[in-house]
Amino acid sequence: MFKVHVSFALLIAAGTAAPALASAAPTPTPKAVAPAARQQATPTRAALIKGLETGFKAIDSNGDGFVTAAEAQAAEAKVLQQRVVRARSNIEAEFTKLDTNKDGQLSKVEFMAAAPSAPNVQANGAAIVTQLDANKDGKISLDEYRSRQLAVFDKVDTNKDGTISAAERQAAQAANPQRRRR
Repeated sequence: MFKVHVSFALLIAAGTAAPALASAAPTPTPKAVAPAARQQATPTRAALIKGLETGFKAIDSNGDGFVTAAEAQAAEAKVLQQRVVRARSNIEAEFTKLDTNKDGQLSKVEFMAAAPSAPNVQANGAAIVTQLDANKDGKISLDEYRSRQLAVFDKVDTNKDGTISAAERQAAQAANPQRRRR
């Protein structure tokens, strides 16, 4: 359960949930980025800060400059629901692909019965707030929200130029191989 909250906190901190959380309308699935294109993107501290601020604002639904447990829980629940919607869409596509002769012998009802449903894990905004709330006031400020990810960025940016080069990224990955991205 701790891993789920850490993963969610990092997802939020990285700002990747911001576009999905910023609007109530479903967003189209982004096209896959070629590995070469991902490696060419040079992350900067400024871009990280901008993404963190965007993600924070998307979660801070009342705009008071703090993320409460309730706001974190609502954001987490929305992300989890979006994952279920994407998984079900992928399963539908796989069914169509597997039924190559289109005779319906692969029962769609049976196939969809194996589709994931809502996670068995309850969203827990309080745990996220506890984890990120450095001054223990029960809320997450923007500084608290960004501090962990900026510390990681600063550690990887060994020459302190505000940009993570390919060499710095590779050195960080080599130093921490168990933390590879999926």
